[in-house]
Amino acid sequence: MMASDLVNTDTRNCKRPRELEPQMPDSPQRSSLGKSDSAFLENVGLFYKDETLDKALNDMSKEVNLLLSAYAKILSERAAVDASYIDEIDELFKEANVVENFIIQKREFLRQRFIVIANTLHR
Repeated sequence: MMASDLVNTDTRNCKRPRELEPQMPDSPQRSSLGKSDSAFLENVGLFYKDETLDKALNDMSKEVNLLLSAYAKILSERAAVDASYIDEIDELFKEANVVENFIIQKREFLRQRFIVIANTLHR
């Protein structure tokens, strides 16, 4: 038999619901206080927990915002570096085109010179 089966059979065999069972006080201090006093203390505790939770959430929110702004700054710096690389590559391509055109012109000039030299040698 599994543990879950044991729990289920235990609750089925119970003749009175758990709500009707007498409950033991949580602590000796609470049992000595009146119902209104314990309710007040519970509300104060919840208020304190809410304040603590709000403060923790605000602190976490500030940290997340700082991290996000740092991340955005890094991304913008990288984008600027990438843009500068693209500009450098564009300049290199322009320079390569200039050099290519210069080499093509030189080759054509040398071809014409060789033709002239070859023609004079054949005469």
